[in-house]
Amino acid sequence: MRSVSRRLGAAVAVLVGASFLPLTTPAHAAVISVGQGFSITPSDLSYILKQIKIAEKHVATTDSTTGPCGALRAELASPLLSHGLRTVDGSCNNLQAGQENFGAADQLFPRLGAKSFRPAESGSFGGPPVATSYAQKKGTVFDTQPRVISNLIVDQTSTNPAAVAAAKFPVRAQGSATGVVPCTTDPVGSTAGVPEGCVPSFSTLFIPNVTTDVGLSPPYNSLFTLFGQFFDHGVDQTVKGGGSVIVPLKADDPLIPGPDHILLDNPDTAVDESADNLNPRLRFMALTRAQNQPGADGILGDDPATPDVDESADDVQDARNTDSPWVDQSQTYTSHPSHQVFVREYVKDATTGKPVATGKLLGGPAGPTAGGMATWATTKAQAASLLGLRLEDADVTNIPMLVADLYGNFIPGPNGLPQYMTSTGPVEGNTASPVPVPANVLHFDTPFLTDIAHNADPSPVNTDTTPPRPLSPRPRIPTTSRPRTSRTRHLAPTTTRCSTPTSSPVTVESTRTSV
Repeated sequence: MRSVSRRLGAAVAVLVGASFLPLTTPAHAAVISVGQGFSITPSDLSYILKQIKIAEKHVATTDSTTGPCGALRAELASPLLSHGLRTVDGSCNNLQAGQENFGAADQLFPRLGAKSFRPAESGSFGGPPVATSYAQKKGTVFDTQPRVISNLIVDQTSTNPAAVAAAKFPVRAQGSATGVVPCTTDPVGSTAGVPEGCVPSFSTLFIPNVTTDVGLSPPYNSLFTLFGQFFDHGVDQTVKGGGSVIVPLKADDPLIPGPDHILLDNPDTAVDESADNLNPRLRFMALTRAQNQPGADGILGDDPATPDVDESADDVQDARNTDSPWVDQSQTYTSHPSHQVFVREYVKDATTGKPVATGKLLGGPAGPTAGGMATWATTKAQAASLLGLRLEDADVTNIPMLVADLYGNFIPGPNGLPQYMTSTGPVEGNTASPVPVPANVLHFDTPFLTDIAHNADPSPVNTDTTPPRPLSPRPRIPTTSRPRTSRTRHLAPTTTRCSTPTSSPVTVESTRTSV
């Protein structure tokens, strides 16, 4: 197995050679070039090397008798010592007996209270409406309330009574401060609206952002929103597939009238104002429920081959978190070793011709705009040319498992290349003829891409349903089954959600934290 110190040693050597005095200098912060902004001492390097050696020993001495964390625990005088390196999936961070998976990926979300699944509404696809409920463990739930809640919170126009109230009397505003009101009579040409200074219909009502200290501090801005998005993407990711929720639009939903905002045709005009209304067949939204867990029968979902038995009846309605929930940059470095293998950058060793990790994450395409986050195209290209693994577009929705250690290093096969882990054993890659993902490969329910343009989605689809929905389970399909429009240009961040900035110049493996 390649040495962890060899992987990080190159990065450390670059830093030392570029910025630091010889190690014979006194043990104080070395003088660095102006603008570097980073200094390191020999004792820092010694400490880092110590943690690397602990991690190497952990991997080298782990076997069926030690379990995943036993060898690491044996290296430390106390499980409370924060020594060693962080495993990719967050396991072995807590070494107290029975707590080894605290904060690890692929654990069930803990519940603070008892389960409660309320009844929903009646609905169907073409047949007579039937009652639905969130307690059901398969099929489709019909519920208008998610959209109603969204409208009340997000819609800031005069169509939302909550927005009208909030704009007129801003929350936490002081004294006699007044807000804005919608027009009862909209302005036309040079004629002002009524009342004076009103906001025309369907325009955004200004709702001031007043901080909790009655406005003494500057208000929140979009940076707060971006941070929340980034923060959330590092703590949770659910597996989908527990059925769907269809959200019908109510008759007064602002999406139904067209751009003219007129729902009904005015008989006094020559124009049909209702012509631009949303097609009645499209007046819905679709959500996906989290995947349940198998019950006592060990079968997840209902088996269509046994129509007399509903195997989903004993499924457990708990969701699994495929992210490591520590606030630890898992959206940068992934939450599964196999995933990290694919997003590391490799070069070919000049002597052996085998792939060697550079210590960096894979970047974007070459050219004038080189760098940045990896794309689906660069991920597939590196897997084929350097790892000998051929990824197809159908693999974008579920990453194949590789033989890897807990720290994201692939364990090479006899020819020095990564290996798929299948139900019948490892299958090694081949750079001369890249090996496609075997049909019996193991998966861990994590996609390369989650947010993906619909016309680039490689999933097979039932076209005889309204709305069209993906087939389940998903068979492997030709890459030509969906237009390839921009699919290869999709960013491939390790969080699987492209709204999160995840590119990083150097892979730094953090030490364990005692929690």
